Amino acid sequence: MLVAVLPQLYRLPLWFLPMTLVVVGYRFYAQANQIKRAYNLVLMMIAVLVLLLVVYSQGFGLSREISVTILITMTVLKLLETYAMRDALLIVMLCYFVTMTRFLYSQDMLLIFYLFTSAYITTHALSLLNYERNNQWFDRKQLRSTFSTLALAIPFAVLFFLVFPRLGSPIWGSPDIFGEGKTGISDTMSPGSIIELFMDDSPAMRITFDEGIIPENNQLYWRGPVLWNFDGRTWSRKKHRSVRKTIKPYSNDEAIAYQVEMENTGQNYMFGLDYVIAAPEKAFLLPDSVLYSPSKINQLRHYDMKSLLLDRFHQPISDEDLELLLDYPKNQNLQTLQLMQTWQQEAPNQISIVNRALRWFNQEQFFYSFSPPPLGDEVIDEFLFGTRRGFCEHYASSFVIMMRMAGVPARVVTGYQGGVDNGEYLLVKQSDAHAWAEVYIQQEQSVGYWLRVDPTSMVAPERVDRGAREIMDDKRTAFDFEWLKGARDSLDKYRYQWNRWVRDFNVSKQEALFRAIGIEHRDGKSLALILIGVLFVTALLSLIPLWWMKRTRYHNLQKLYLKFVRLGKNQPELYRQHTLGIEAYADAFMAQYPYTKQQVKHFVDVYLKTRYSNNKIDNQKGLTHLNQVLQNIKSKISK
Repeated sequence: MLVAVLPQLYRLPLWFLPMTLVVVGYRFYAQANQIKRAYNLVLMMIAVLVLLLVVYSQGFGLSREISVTILITMTVLKLLETYAMRDALLIVMLCYFVTMTRFLYSQDMLLIFYLFTSAYITTHALSLLNYERNNQWFDRKQLRSTFSTLALAIPFAVLFFLVFPRLGSPIWGSPDIFGEGKTGISDTMSPGSIIELFMDDSPAMRITFDEGIIPENNQLYWRGPVLWNFDGRTWSRKKHRSVRKTIKPYSNDEAIAYQVEMENTGQNYMFGLDYVIAAPEKAFLLPDSVLYSPSKINQLRHYDMKSLLLDRFHQPISDEDLELLLDYPKNQNLQTLQLMQTWQQEAPNQISIVNRALRWFNQEQFFYSFSPPPLGDEVIDEFLFGTRRGFCEHYASSFVIMMRMAGVPARVVTGYQGGVDNGEYLLVKQSDAHAWAEVYIQQEQSVGYWLRVDPTSMVAPERVDRGAREIMDDKRTAFDFEWLKGARDSLDKYRYQWNRWVRDFNVSKQEALFRAIGIEHRDGKSLALILIGVLFVTALLSLIPLWWMKRTRYHNLQKLYLKFVRLGKNQPELYRQHTLGIEAYADAFMAQYPYTKQQVKHFVDVYLKTRYSNNKIDNQKGLTHLNQVLQNIKSKISK
């Protein structure tokens, strides 16, 4: 039970661990003191109290969290009333279900080791409950027996994985029941929000390019949520009521095709290189070019994309949007406002203001830091004229407010920048999270265009050219070693293959498998026949190891004893007694064949001496002698 519950502790309520320790402690105390039965009233009170704690910590309603918490909690509490074999067997069966609930949250490759470990220990507990263990918890024979049992189950597990009818999406990915924000870019940004992601090296996306050539790192801007609204500290996105159309026409020289494997985030946002030409299946583009999925990304998501690697995008915008893009808190950051009003008076056009701001960031004493000092209420003024140390969100946020104060429409774009070339694919991690700006350059008598501006590149160009982690001399954590990062990237190659062949084995891939073996239509009759046939073949293949073990498990001395036993096979009553041991069987044999008494006694004496002798030469002589004695006994019986 402890092994099954352990991987779930970090997501369970704080009171769960103390409760588990108390229950397990009582279980040992009850067994040591031979307490036979707990009071039913006490058990009822405990059950009600725990149920109230579950409701208090996780609320009402049907959800994955409350369902899993109740199952695990009741499995632990069952130890309080485990006094009969039925109770023990029930706990073991529940442990199988508890183990499987861990996969409702993730199907990562590393969890397969947990699955095998927990399944083995639970199955071994089941074996101990059903068979005599001779008061030894770690009897080698029983350990091997449990391993053999699970090994025989593996072919059947593989078979059912391949041919069992699959849902359109796994149950753990059902957006109607299991929606959970896991990690990653969100639709809000405040000082420090992206820094938290910088500490996380877990994968966000894996990208393969059609031509196999990865663009330069400074072109890899993976667009996510676009933030329009600023309340003085936090940025948030605008809610749209329309979608953006496909870009056409476009030049094939500027377009790049690629495939994205996106990890589950529990959010609706998808990512693509600026600027996405058209939305993939089951997604659409918002007017600000954000790729959006109607359902939350609760499972591994694959989609094909094509983008234009541009830093500007022509698009008309409404007067209402222009007004929003120039909005800022009027009673805050007055020092920045005064500076920008001066720049606005001196600049001939919008591009001049943009360039002057970038030069200012480049020439003044600004620093890129993943541990900047905290900011107060006047976040822009304090950053620009005080601390001057910040992460990408500090520079993007400050730059956009500066532009708005100078009359240049602007907004913040969040997403990822760069990635790690991991051989077959580009690995984008959560630590590649980034924020940059977009300004809208208005043109006379024509449609204006969005211009991507990354102020961070003026302070730390290495961040854009080489990646966030490459420019940091200090360790982010105590375990931030280069060899460890390399090991994680190497491990992700195996995770990538696991995702392709296991996690992403969906309905379409199963249908392709059926077509490959000659089944064009998945009707019930053909599936049933195939399942029965494959089960039969698998069962035969599974019996081969058993046959081989039975064939080879007897050494030469045991084979001689079995030959002696078979001499009495014509006498059923005698033959049934061979399980009693050699001496008891020999007595029964001599009673049936009294004229072989001398030879049988001699056979038993030589057998026992040979069986327990450590001298190999004596053992070989004993085997030869036993063969001769058996021939004499056989000849006497024949006469």
